Amino acid sequence: LRERLLIPVKYLHRLKKTLHLRIASGRPRFEAELALKRFHLLSCFESLVTLDDCQKEEHRILRRTGRHVRRTKPHPYPLLKAIKAIGLPDPRCAYVGDVVDDMAAARMAKKTFPMRAIGFLNRPGTRQARENLRKAGAEVVVERPAGLLRSLRTLQAG
Repeated sequence: LRERLLIPVKYLHRLKKTLHLRIASGRPRFEAELALKRFHLLSCFESLVTLDDCQKEEHRILRRTGRHVRRTKPHPYPLLKAIKAIGLPDPRCAYVGDVVDDMAAARMAKKTFPMRAIGFLNRPGTRQARENLRKAGAEVVVERPAGLLRSLRTLQAG
């Protein structure tokens, strides 16, 4: 409940008008939905892939093969599941993340599906934070919501 919004509501509502917004979160579904409801953002996102979905897939694989596997980030499973849910044959996609595991997941997901990896520093970052996101796979790192909008507009145009 002490969490603050990284991107102002007005930007997300603006993006929702022209993009299919989805979330791939490492949080349990209840916690992710709680935050989205608290900030009145649930309606901005068409679907939500959470820790619960990853664990369900891990259990499915365990039952089928007897092997313990991880499907949480940095594994690309949550990103690929969110993309497949779009239902379009060849959507243009971007993944926006603020931590190294997000960018690593996007980098691995690119092997299966083309996408842009956008690192987002939720406050003006240090050179090291920017470099860490780039090393993990970010094609671009932005520090402000306006920069994020510009980055996503290139996806829309392209």
